[in-house]
Amino acid sequence: MLQLKQIWKSILKYKVSSGLTLLSLIISFTGIIILTLYVSWEKSYDRFHKDIDSIYRLETVLYGEAVPATIGKTIKTEIPEVTDLTALAPYFGGTISTSELLDKNIKFETKAAFAEQDFFNIFSFPLTLGDRNTALEAPHSAVISESFAKKLFEETNVIGKYIVAQGIEYKVTGIMKNIPKNSSIQADCLFSFSTYKVESCYSRFEDDNECSFNIYLKLNADANIDLACSKINQIDKFQELTQEVKGIIPEGSDLFSIRPLKEVHFTPSYLGSSNYANPVLLNVFILLIVILTIMGAVNFINFATSQAPLRSKSLSISRVLGENRFASMAQITLESVIISLVAMTISYIIYRLSYHCIESMFSIEGLGIEGRYYFIPAFFVFAFIFGIMAGTYPSKYITSPPLAQSVKGQIHFSGKGKSIRNALVISQFVFTIGLISSALIIEKQLNYWRNFDIGINKEHVVYLSTTYGLATHYQAFADELLKNNNITDYTYTGFIPGQVEMGWGQTIDGQYIQMKCWPVDENFLSFFNIKMDEGRAFMDKNNSDINSFILNKKGLEKFGWENPFERQIEGFDWDGPIIGIAENFNFSSLKDDVEPMVFWRTNRRKDHLLLRLAPGNYTQTIAYIKKTASIFDTENPIEVKFLDDSLNALYAKEENSAHFIEFITLWTILLSVTGLLGLIFFISRERIKEIGIRKVNGATISEVLTMLNMDFIKWIAIAFVIATPIAWIAMNKWLESFAYKTTLSWWIFALAGVLALGIALLTVSWQSWKAATRNPVEALRYE
Repeated sequence: MLQLKQIWKSILKYKVSSGLTLLSLIISFTGIIILTLYVSWEKSYDRFHKDIDSIYRLETVLYGEAVPATIGKTIKTEIPEVTDLTALAPYFGGTISTSELLDKNIKFETKAAFAEQDFFNIFSFPLTLGDRNTALEAPHSAVISESFAKKLFEETNVIGKYIVAQGIEYKVTGIMKNIPKNSSIQADCLFSFSTYKVESCYSRFEDDNECSFNIYLKLNADANIDLACSKINQIDKFQELTQEVKGIIPEGSDLFSIRPLKEVHFTPSYLGSSNYANPVLLNVFILLIVILTIMGAVNFINFATSQAPLRSKSLSISRVLGENRFASMAQITLESVIISLVAMTISYIIYRLSYHCIESMFSIEGLGIEGRYYFIPAFFVFAFIFGIMAGTYPSKYITSPPLAQSVKGQIHFSGKGKSIRNALVISQFVFTIGLISSALIIEKQLNYWRNFDIGINKEHVVYLSTTYGLATHYQAFADELLKNNNITDYTYTGFIPGQVEMGWGQTIDGQYIQMKCWPVDENFLSFFNIKMDEGRAFMDKNNSDINSFILNKKGLEKFGWENPFERQIEGFDWDGPIIGIAENFNFSSLKDDVEPMVFWRTNRRKDHLLLRLAPGNYTQTIAYIKKTASIFDTENPIEVKFLDDSLNALYAKEENSAHFIEFITLWTILLSVTGLLGLIFFISRERIKEIGIRKVNGATISEVLTMLNMDFIKWIAIAFVIATPIAWIAMNKWLESFAYKTTLSWWIFALAGVLALGIALLTVSWQSWKAATRNPVEALRYE
């Protein structure tokens, strides 16, 4: 108890050093807590499944995770290693309700999917009511989550009741726990996949060429993964398909592969799912955790060793009275542990008060600690170990002078200690300059994407998703809208730019081709001002153009056709001619290169209506669009969005991650500033007599300022030389993954160095000026 009291008195005695150390650790630990919880959340995806190591997703080299549902039965029948298999398809029908709620015009939008009966044998989503083996067996069956059951029925015991989706009634056969947020599969409602076989509206999903599904499978615990995958590719039916596509898949590659479920969250989606975590960014965040730890330790050591002359003189008295060096070292180390634990306590409180705000600010999730309370003792164990490790070197350094020198006040420390301190400061600024450079390059890349001309006229364009009622009367609806002078043009399409998810793969004249397909109307090309390179555009109101195609130049180049207008492209139950070649434009994210695209003229896919507005009066015009839509569909409200916003959303994940990195960069700058502030305080105090002598001998304030600041300028220059090539290599590697990217300009690295220098000089100059303007008599009166 006496020892703890002495330690506490010592902490309070050196309150400047203790306060700066505490502040530095609070900044460091708060960042570590937030980043640790975020990274651990992203890496926890799907890990709650009992058989996670046996669950895989089927993928193809052509369309990633998008495969035909029909191949699942073949695999389960012919591959003995496969114990369970389920096809999964998203539900695109919009709202779900009940007959009673429909009478009141109440419907709910929710995430839903179709799944086969093995679904609950593969995934560990608990059913609270119903039989997990048969709940999804019969057509028109549905399993809903507890929260969705309460929303629809105000209770959860609703087995046997009915829900309505797309005019089809489904019997509730199971109630499941709400699916965890850290699951790659998200749904509040699961419909039985067998419904596809009895409902005509889903007949196209029985097509072998309809690549709109996911297939998940579970293997035997002792299965050889490579052997199982090889057996899948050796199935006769798939061998034939492999031969068809031989020309477009890499030589020696298999058509099919199986990806472990625990890797799915870190794999980009062919179908455009936004539930994807970039593993490179997660590694960056892990690196930032290490950087914050190192920077916190650097400040800790620098502050402690800067106090060495004062601490050594004080501890020498205790040693004269019989205390050995080990006890003195233990006292300093215990002080470090206590400060570290106090800092972690305050950091945890700050985290709890701020994490909701951080999640909202950067559109991320996973910062909550609920359900992960084991992190709390882990953080404090980390702080305890950190205190021991960070306090070990200062305790040795401070107690290193011989006792005879300490008692006489003639304390001399080796130059090695100061060299280590200088090296630590340089390492801090290597991190700071590197992070500033990275943040500037990331922002430059985002601006490049925002301002890139994608090749279409996207200005003043809004869009809406059509309901069944609007699609039924699509022409009358468009004609009515055009009566408003603020609406100048329209087009109906199956997809909006940036979200074309329809892929076609087929054999034409013995050559297998793979391309994106975009169902459009006759106005589409003129609406976006897309130029023709050869042939002609679709003719306005010319019904003879229905089921004809226009290919983009990328497709023509890739397929190598010399006479494209002699080719026919196979549709669902018809063949259509190619009538034109359009100029390329970026119809998807600029992260990827332009793909072969075929525009399909159709009257069948009126899923989206795009409207070009006259500049200004947007609020009134959008109100008119909604009012007109309500005339044609009295039940379903619509949402009108700007196309620019939708296109910018393609980079939302990168933008949010970039801003999060920028936030952590500011955090590390704050940590560096705290370290510099402490260092200049101790250095100016250490050199107070030298400053007094120089001033007595005629040194000016500016000369003293230069003397005090020169070391910092030298350290930052060394840090700049080290950090620049590291940042250049890292960011060049990051940019390599994008098809359209900015350049690494020299001025970015120069600006990062100037900013670091400016931050450092602003931080130290105030304290340097105070030391330089101090009356030299105060420093020399006792000499």
